[in-house]
Amino acid sequence: MNNILIIRMLELGDIASIAIPAIRHVRKTNPNANITCLTHGQGGEILRIVEPDVSVLTLEDGVWPENILQALEAFIGVAERVIGTKYDSIINLDTGFMPCVLARFLKDAGEPVVGNYLSVSLQDLLTQIQNQTLQAEYVNQSQQYMQSTFNNMFKWHSRWWESESLFDYGYPEYYLKKCCGWGDMDYDPHLLKSETIGGVNDKRVYLAIHEHQHPYAQISKLTELLRENGLTVEIDDENSPIETRLHRIANSKLVVCLANAVYAFAAGVGASTLLIPLLMDPRILMPEYAADQAMDIPNAESLSESILSVFESE
Repeated sequence: MNNILIIRMLELGDIASIAIPAIRHVRKTNPNANITCLTHGQGGEILRIVEPDVSVLTLEDGVWPENILQALEAFIGVAERVIGTKYDSIINLDTGFMPCVLARFLKDAGEPVVGNYLSVSLQDLLTQIQNQTLQAEYVNQSQQYMQSTFNNMFKWHSRWWESESLFDYGYPEYYLKKCCGWGDMDYDPHLLKSETIGGVNDKRVYLAIHEHQHPYAQISKLTELLRENGLTVEIDDENSPIETRLHRIANSKLVVCLANAVYAFAAGVGASTLLIPLLMDPRILMPEYAADQAMDIPNAESLSESILSVFESE
């Protein structure tokens, strides 16, 4: 029986929209394999909820230091754990600098790595750090630091969303099918079994635009306006258990969100979304509805009008 490790360590919504569909594709093509996913922070929580048969290897929050030498030490520790498990295949789907460092270290150690990896050896990287010749552009620009065994990974740098051919689920589906070359995959982002969701409240709107680090100053005013027009308002709580948030989203008629984890949650439970894209082209994510691109979230009056128009149109 094969042991397969999938690496995807980005934020929570990314785990929901990329790691989970990837796991399902790998399982379908390797039905007898033991699959482990290496992730970060809360990614382990959603994996345990949605894919309980998958083993989870987690680099916890706070164990990914900003200092590059400390981060290297942490990731080498992870690499030693990976090497000790003796995987038959290691698939790095991550595009971040440190996961690519990890993949390169494993590749140079003789591990069966496919996917993305650092363009220089760990020894070369350490030498540049010690000699203070490591350029910030190299660390910050994936075009410079990343190589891949996926032949089409160069497409990741293209403005693909400006073409006429778009994917139903936007970027995550594009990334896996086109960039990673899994064109035959059945992209499946579903996060809850349909029989567990229950009914949708036709007057319920779920607001996920008020984040702890980036609060929306007019959230109270927006809530008041929506309630005055007969809507039930649920405000996302980042501290609630993920499963609770998934069910609350699934039971809502409309989810109003930024391009954050809640957008991926909504897509995963089949909820309609009104995306506030800020400066992002909304075609990257393919929401049902989208506000205009702008520097800031619209004011309460404007946003309430947009939300109410969606309810009226349905």
